[in-house]
Amino acid sequence: MKRQIFSFFLILTAVCGVRAGAQDRVNSYMQRLRTADARGARIEVRNDSDVSSGLRVTPRSSHTVGYRICIFFDNTQNGRSLAYGALSAFRSHFPGIPGEVVYDSPTFKTLVGYCIDVDEASMLLGRVREYFPKAVMREESMSLAALKHSPVVTIPQASIDSVR
Repeated sequence: MKRQIFSFFLILTAVCGVRAGAQDRVNSYMQRLRTADARGARIEVRNDSDVSSGLRVTPRSSHTVGYRICIFFDNTQNGRSLAYGALSAFRSHFPGIPGEVVYDSPTFKTLVGYCIDVDEASMLLGRVREYFPKAVMREESMSLAALKHSPVVTIPQASIDSVR
C-alpha cells in the first residue's frame, strides 16, 4: 500500500513538473510574440501596372476612412490636464507614433496613431493596451495628408508621386 501511495505521489510530482515547464515555455513564447524582432526584417511592396492605372482613374478625395486608438476620454473639470498627461505618457512609451488631444464638447479625448486598416489598428491597440488597458479603436474620417506624414504609415514619396 505504501508503495502505491509513493508511486502515486511520484507520478503526481512528475506531472506537476512537466506542466510547470510547459507553462514556462508558453509564457516565453508569448513574450517573444509581444516583442518585435526587427533584425533583418524588410517589407517590399510592388504594384503591377493594373493597380497603378486603377489608381489614376479613381476620383481624388482629400479624406479617407481610417482608424485611431483612443487611449483616454474624460468630461470632468480637470479633463484637459488628464488628457495631456495621457498623451505625455503615451509619447514616452511610443515616441514615433503621433498623438493629439481633441476637444469634442464636453469631452477631452487623447487619440493616437493613424491606421489605414483594421489589422494595423488592432496591432497598435494590442501594443497600447499594455500601458492603457481601457484603450479602444475608433473608425473616423481622416485627411490623406495626415496619413501621408504619419510615421505609422511609411509610403515612399516616389510611390505617391507616381500615382498622380
